[in-house]
Amino acid sequence: MLTSYQLEKPSLSWGDDGAPHSNQFDDVYFDKESGLEETRYVFLHNNHLAERWKSLEKNAFVIAETGFGTGLNFLCAWQDFLAEAPSDKQLHFISVEKYPLTKSMLIDALKMWPSLSHFSQQLIETYPEICHGMHRVELEQGKIQLTLWFGEAEEGFAALNADVDAWFLDGFAPSKNPEMWTDNLFQHIYRLSHQGTTCATFTAAGIVRRGLQNVGFDVKKVKGFGQKREMVVAKLKQPTAALSERMSQGQSWFNLRQEKQTEVTHVLVVGAGLAGANTAYALASQGINVTVWEQGDHIACGASGNPQGMLYPKLASQDTPVNRFYLSAYLHATRLYSILDKQKAFWDQCGLIQIPKNEKESERFEKLINEKRYPEAILRAAEDNDREGSLLLPLSGWVVLTQLCESLLSHKNIQVSLNTRLESLSQIHSASQPISWEAISSNQQACFSHVVLCTANDTKALDVAPNTPAHPIRGQVSFIDIEKAQAACKAVGESDYKIDINKVLCEFGYVSPSINGLLHFGSTYDLKDHDDQVRNEDHKRNLAILERLLLLPKGTFDSKECGGRVSYRCAVPDYTPIVGPVQSDKVCQQAYAALSKNAKWRSDNVIEPINQLYMNIGHGSRGLISTPLSGSYIASLILGTPSPLEQDISHKLHPSRFIIRDLKRSQNN
Repeated sequence: MLTSYQLEKPSLSWGDDGAPHSNQFDDVYFDKESGLEETRYVFLHNNHLAERWKSLEKNAFVIAETGFGTGLNFLCAWQDFLAEAPSDKQLHFISVEKYPLTKSMLIDALKMWPSLSHFSQQLIETYPEICHGMHRVELEQGKIQLTLWFGEAEEGFAALNADVDAWFLDGFAPSKNPEMWTDNLFQHIYRLSHQGTTCATFTAAGIVRRGLQNVGFDVKKVKGFGQKREMVVAKLKQPTAALSERMSQGQSWFNLRQEKQTEVTHVLVVGAGLAGANTAYALASQGINVTVWEQGDHIACGASGNPQGMLYPKLASQDTPVNRFYLSAYLHATRLYSILDKQKAFWDQCGLIQIPKNEKESERFEKLINEKRYPEAILRAAEDNDREGSLLLPLSGWVVLTQLCESLLSHKNIQVSLNTRLESLSQIHSASQPISWEAISSNQQACFSHVVLCTANDTKALDVAPNTPAHPIRGQVSFIDIEKAQAACKAVGESDYKIDINKVLCEFGYVSPSINGLLHFGSTYDLKDHDDQVRNEDHKRNLAILERLLLLPKGTFDSKECGGRVSYRCAVPDYTPIVGPVQSDKVCQQAYAALSKNAKWRSDNVIEPINQLYMNIGHGSRGLISTPLSGSYIASLILGTPSPLEQDISHKLHPSRFIIRDLKRSQNN
């Protein structure tokens, strides 16, 4: 288990020619005189990529690489893919890196290649924070997808769910870095490959040749680049198991992949809140036509319609798959919002101060800081003297949710139908055509190749949805006119500067910096409360939170001066969203009944196919953080492309996890 999400920085020295040199491995990242030519010869030419791209029929081509380094191989592949591949195809590039360069190092290293400046500038602008785990970066309006794993190579490929077409086995020379080339690494290279997958590597070292041969690749030596006598190429010629079986790793009940990829013609997304908007956007940005049905009369009319939301990831002090999900989702969301809103119309990355609620939480915060569990760019001690013992999350901020959803849904490939309630959804079977879905509402009827339910608390009303433990939790947010709030402060002898905060403050509740002359704060959290009316007693509860956060006397504000809004979060008992393919509870119970006798039973035998129906619900009060990455994940499952989530995380989000949990628990009864 990880003890820290921080990574060791690479130790670099710079040659007279400006090229970076790794002091850890005593090796160069590239040769200034021939770096581009070597990349194109070793990896592009010897994987026969130009020819394969010109005749590419499937939606996306997938490359995986050992050792991202300066990103030179990626930039060359990106440039050549745009030149050679059909305009409607995608490149997915996956790379692992144990010692990722900082952004400033990357800038210095890539200055040497002015011919790649168009590409390197985009990479630098979207380069993720240096933090352990998986990071998804979208470039060229979604045409180029980069997945970076920061950490050990073997660990990264073990976590990966993808079908790789070509491997760039790069990195420092095996003689300098033998620890990377483990038997397990080669086993995962095989698991992630299919019949016809190719490999190329600059080295001819025996450890690499034998590793590929031992897992089934046909290996041969060819002429090396320049003065180098030999290099190795390989191809997997033997048939492989179906993708769903190769990805199961003994847990076939968490199947995510179709046996054969179904053509994605038209996708229906049901719901226009954060989950629906992000799912639709992720698909549309990759060229898919999407229709969104929203039962309300405007976008984001449920819990996603609160006037001001904040990014509050609640990062844990222990490493768990769920914490890694929220950490990865948090970093993904902040990158996306900054790209979507360069004018800062609805997203302000002002930072968030997390104030400890009690002594126990103070001790946890102190441990987080002292153990340096997170990079300082993500979490550090707050410097405000009034908030001693608090945490600062500098990447956080606030969002105007309705404007965010409207921005996401304004994509040219998305059509939104309001006042359109899904009333019926049924499969259409045909001997000559793949399964499709017929959707009926009160005012229209249409067929779709795939359907995603982003229906939050309304999901249980749909016959096709599984029975999940998701449930509604009432929340009332409040707001007060900023001038009236300032006057109230002065009336009790307090300075009005306390209202003029420049960061989000969180403790038992939250308050955000004012927008449009209003201060927004809250919120209540009421289970089994179905009153949808704004209540004065809830304003009083929220004002008590506000006064505590702003260090003001009790009774400073009058609840009669407040306005508010009521909505219902869709929450799940394990505090984790429900995201993934919909499968039959009955089939799952019967097919995997062995788990009720042995919870450690393993199987790669996938029983039930994926029938193009997915769900994305249960984001609770952290939807601003979790929905962008969840939407990208759903898009990857529909399109059959590499997942942006670790395998363990996918299992924690899987809609079938509840029936599997119950099966395992039944062995004790």
